[in-house]
Amino acid sequence: MFRAPLFLAVALLLLTGCDGHSPTEQGPARPIPARFRLQGSATSAESDGATVSCTLDLIFELNDSPREAPGLLEYRGTYGGGMARTVLDAAGNGISLWPDVHGRVIARSLAPDQVQITFPDNVSSTSRFWRELAQLQGTLGTGDTATGSWSCAPFDFDSGGWVDDRYTARGTWTLTPAN
Repeated sequence: MFRAPLFLAVALLLLTGCDGHSPTEQGPARPIPARFRLQGSATSAESDGATVSCTLDLIFELNDSPREAPGLLEYRGTYGGGMARTVLDAAGNGISLWPDVHGRVIARSLAPDQVQITFPDNVSSTSRFWRELAQLQGTLGTGDTATGSWSCAPFDFDSGGWVDDRYTARGTWTLTPAN
């Protein structure tokens, strides 16, 4: 059964957002560069003497015509580059993984100063490493730069004496325009 008062209340909440301001009151979303680079690093020193270090170095190419909505610009495109994860025990023995990556990306600018980067192919991965990289959230700073944090989780494997299933490192990333 349709209840008009409840429907109207829900619709008003959706229109005003959680902070009580409509998206148009926050101003327009800021454009994201059509080509940008995302670089990041994460490190961790564990209580058992193990260390984890990770890097991201990705180039993004977005389409020229974003989907527009109040307070939102959504771009689709592709990305490619490299990632690295090294896990060493207290004696300095361990594993280092350096996957080259390429895939689809959705980049959103949300008013007034948020950026969201989604990697659709990572969402349903069985590996925590890829699931943690399914979506990155950040803040647009001055100019065309943005910063955010990320978690470098294990690849979740134990095969032939090579193991990466325990430690997560936390770090930061920076988005800058690329030529």
